[in-house]
Amino acid sequence: DKILAQKDFDLFKTWVLENSFKIVSCRLPHQEIGTSIFLETNSFRFIEMVLHPIIADLGTYEVVETQMDVQKISESELPEIVSMAEKSFGHERYHVDPRIDTQLANVRYGNWIRNSFYSTNQEILKVQIGSKICGFFVIEESSSKGVYWHLNAVNPQLKGQKLGYNIWSAMIKYHKLSGMHSIRTTIAARNTAVLNLYSKLNFRFDEPEMTFHWVKPDH
Repeated sequence: DKILAQKDFDLFKTWVLENSFKIVSCRLPHQEIGTSIFLETNSFRFIEMVLHPIIADLGTYEVVETQMDVQKISESELPEIVSMAEKSFGHERYHVDPRIDTQLANVRYGNWIRNSFYSTNQEILKVQIGSKICGFFVIEESSSKGVYWHLNAVNPQLKGQKLGYNIWSAMIKYHKLSGMHSIRTTIAARNTAVLNLYSKLNFRFDEPEMTFHWVKPDH
């Protein structure tokens, strides 16, 4: 019922304003066009389509050998990873939404790293050659032996050196040797370089989702 839906939404909107939220984000299955139209009539704006790359059966996946090593980061390495995260992203929703300050978007990813490091259910892994950190992954393992990659990036100092394939391959090998059964993650559809990387690594793609933002007006 559209009337009841609007009444419920109005209660939600009142709660958002009373608690001084400035940004609200939500995702919908790609086929929920009616709901997306409802959100847009209530000041939400479509920001991006996201895809979900998946390796459903790591047991049969043919891993690629690399010279890279994967380890959990230490607390002394946390500032370096935070700095990487604050410089690594530009294709996702917070950077492409013109209503959101770019510096605040950068800080968000640094805060994400800090929160993940002290989380009880997530950990941060580094991919390195010798003592040089080439990239990082924020991961979460499930009881069903699946692993979700929440956040990952190549060291900004090494971008342009075409290390992505080997970095991601090292992570896949690490999870397979650790007994994981599957890998899943989320990427912005506009990030064609990463989309091509996952295709090259023989990931498959689950149903896409739409992302919407509500941003509090300045006035």
